Amino acid sequence: MSSALEEADGQPSIVRAPLAGFRIAAESYGALNPPQRGYFFPDDVGVWNRYDTTGRTLYAASTRLGAFTECLYGYRIDRGARTAIDFMAGQFGITWEEAHTLYLEEQRELGHEGPGTFPKNWREGRRIYELASKEGLVWFDLGTAHSLAYIDRNFGPEIAKTCGVKAVDLSHLLGADRKLTTLISTRLRNLRLADGGFADGIRFTSRHGIGTCWAFWMRRTDDGLDNDLVFAGEGLEIPADDPDLLDVSQRFNIRFS
Repeated sequence: MSSALEEADGQPSIVRAPLAGFRIAAESYGALNPPQRGYFFPDDVGVWNRYDTTGRTLYAASTRLGAFTECLYGYRIDRGARTAIDFMAGQFGITWEEAHTLYLEEQRELGHEGPGTFPKNWREGRRIYELASKEGLVWFDLGTAHSLAYIDRNFGPEIAKTCGVKAVDLSHLLGADRKLTTLISTRLRNLRLADGGFADGIRFTSRHGIGTCWAFWMRRTDDGLDNDLVFAGEGLEIPADDPDLLDVSQRFNIRFS
């Protein structure tokens, strides 16, 4: 994130820079067709992504590896499954890989979808798209002391009442509490900046350690206009031996079912 930050009273930190990244999406939907969200109600945002607001929010990562990481994180083996696999490996004197296979078979026999697996047709139905934008889009950068102070001063009472969080820090902004993150993004989307305009979205550092990500609010699309700010290249197929896919699947212990 090398672009210069702008910090003015009455708004969080902003940076003016283009979007240049990657996104994985179902071919049937295309690169620029994220789910459309309805009105913001704190108790109904469980399935929303981190910085979704009413309308459409487009996400991208700065690298192919980052796009796979963000997309596949939900398929990873969680702590409970890892504990069970470790126990089986020790109990039966087998390798972790053998215990993993045994655990998946047990889960399927119980009628459960095995953690750490995803369907064989996952790749066939998806493409990886390269995204770019016009110069000078305006992004909120929430990872600064100036931004945290703004959020605390302007949204603190509402956050405390709605989410039970009395002081917001970066762990909250990058965390899993969708009530909190979507509340903040909803308020920021409608914030008029000091220059009279509105921000295009939020630029943030991935909590998975894969660099920069963007959440772009598709205002023009939501208003029924042509979206001429962000555009996508032709989607590329994802081969089974894609090095970034293999890297992420190995890191998250994910297998094809």
